Order: sequence, then structure tokens, then C-alpha cells
Amino acid sequence: MLQSNFEIASAFPIVTEAYSQEITVLVLADWDHLPSGLTQSEQGFHMWLLRADHAERALSILQRCQTPPDVLIVDEDYFGFPEDAADFCAQIRRMHRELPIIAFESEMMEGESVLLSLGLCNKTLPPMADAGTITGALASFV
Repeated sequence: MLQSNFEIASAFPIVTEAYSQEITVLVLADWDHLPSGLTQSEQGFHMWLLRADHAERALSILQRCQTPPDVLIVDEDYFGFPEDAADFCAQIRRMHRELPIIAFESEMMEGESVLLSLGLCNKTLPPMADAGTITGALASFV
């Protein structure tokens, strides 16, 4: 579900009770990359996830944000090729230098991250990371 403007009220909620912390996470990945385990209360986060369908729309959402998300998660294959994700992340870095970016490695180039090699992400995860791996990566930025 993608809304044209970045509003928490219209995002897809993943609610947990372990912490009173709320983080906003913009995810640019196919939903099958997000394990259902992220909805379990023991994960310790209250997250709002959005999905954009192409780079221009995702950039538009971020440009209109009064407050950027706390973390951005990008699948290196989401926009077609890892180089396309690199172009997108380079633009994000110019807009929000401090925004942590976590990348799912490309399924085509597993073990090699274009975003990491170009310094455009803070952390990489395997293509089909489990919920514990994803929340562990998120915890390092909160």
C-alpha cells in the first residue's frame, strides 16, 4: 500500500509491545522479503512500513517528508538492477546525509553489495534475511 504522501496514519503498521520506542522505516523491497516474524511482539519495535513502486515516487515521498524516516531499507534489486538502487541511494544521501540505509544484497550478486562498495549504505543483509536479522540491523540505529 503506497500513499502519495508520507503519512504515518496511512502506512502499514507493525505493532509490538516490548519497547515504547517507535521508529519509522521506509522499506523499498517486495513484501516477500519481509518475514512475517516482524509482526511478532518479541521483536521490540513499533514500525511503520511503506512500499514505493519506483525510484521517482520514493524520492517524491522523501522530499515531501517534514521528518524523514528513521531508517531506510532498500533491496538492491528493487528498481531493476543494483546500479539503479545505487543511483537512488546517492540521491537520498544528498537529501538526508544522516539517514541510515540498510540494503538487502542483490539475489543476482549475493555476497557482493554494490551499495556497500560505493559507501551508499550503512549495513547489508542477505537477500532473504529473517526477522531477527532485520530487527538486529534496525536496533543498531535506534
